[in-house]
Amino acid sequence: MYTSDPDRQKSSARILTVYAGVTLFCILFSTVYEYFSHGVYSADMVFLFAYPAFGGLLPFTVLRLAERVPYPGDGARAAWHCGIAALAVRSCLSGVLEIFGTDSAYVPFLLPVGIALLLGALIGWYARAGK
Repeated sequence: MYTSDPDRQKSSARILTVYAGVTLFCILFSTVYEYFSHGVYSADMVFLFAYPAFGGLLPFTVLRLAERVPYPGDGARAAWHCGIAALAVRSCLSGVLEIFGTDSAYVPFLLPVGIALLLGALIGWYARAGK
């Protein structure tokens, strides 16, 4: 089952706008945070923008341009967005804690959770495309 073309265009435009805003926010946040970090840098903080940019902007731009590719359903999109959010939060927390000079036992759990959500979204999308 495919969504109608106007619904697909409207949904993808809204998603692209949100991911563009989140990417810009991540760039601004990491820049300001590292400016006040007294010369301490973290790779997780530097590349914080990459999760919404390459996990959100890039795939949904491709989906918007590729007319023959089935659009993922609501559940698959929600799982994908949550997976990207989990990975971005993990990167941000890890960067903040690394710059601060400490660590947390909870941050490593976000990586498998984010990956599991992304895999679940891909499986749900593939299952929908096969119908």
